[in-house]
Amino acid sequence: MSDTRSGPKTGFFGPMKGLDSARQTVERLAGGRLRASIEHDTMKGVSPEMLRWWFENIDTWTRYNGSDFSGPLVPVYRYWHPFDHIAVRWRRRVYVRGRLGPGSVIEIHEDLGGKHPVRAKARVSRFDDEAFNFDLLLGGLFRVGSLDHLYAEVEGGCSFYTEARIGVRVPIIGRFLNWIIRRQFTEELLQAWIVHNIEESGETEKFVPALYEEARRS
Repeated sequence: MSDTRSGPKTGFFGPMKGLDSARQTVERLAGGRLRASIEHDTMKGVSPEMLRWWFENIDTWTRYNGSDFSGPLVPVYRYWHPFDHIAVRWRRRVYVRGRLGPGSVIEIHEDLGGKHPVRAKARVSRFDDEAFNFDLLLGGLFRVGSLDHLYAEVEGGCSFYTEARIGVRVPIIGRFLNWIIRRQFTEELLQAWIVHNIEESGETEKFVPALYEEARRS
């Protein structure tokens, strides 16, 4: 595993995908808000049900080594991005018909590109076989944006679209609040997040199907 920072990275399962594998945009919206979107390459061999299962179990551990399950115990979150990911855990679990659903809270620790520490909590707003969306929380309490993941079955695998919105819509003081919010969620951070998101999403097809099938056999 290597990380050149100036070129394609090599993760646990080979070269990681780069910016040219996805379509991405960053826009400035009214009131000082920001919007970033990523249309990812098809996740080969992945289904929407696998993705939903993956997000539900993103805080677990595995002995998967790329070929079988005889390796050392590893946090699955590290496999998704071996350089930037530190830890993740579900702080609150809300179940809807036996599956994790809206109201659940996830806590994420990561360093984007080795330069941008992220220690954040997010509250799930939608979670099903088509979407995994959540509200970004400042201080674990105040909604300052959203992050949506939309997926669907396509030929050969699964489509994956990600959209981040930074800022709030509040009359009169909205622009001032967004100026404060963007002091933490800067455009530089957003650009680093785009690179990070493309890299981690590209790793999904390399190990999630194997973990999903192993879980079904257990």
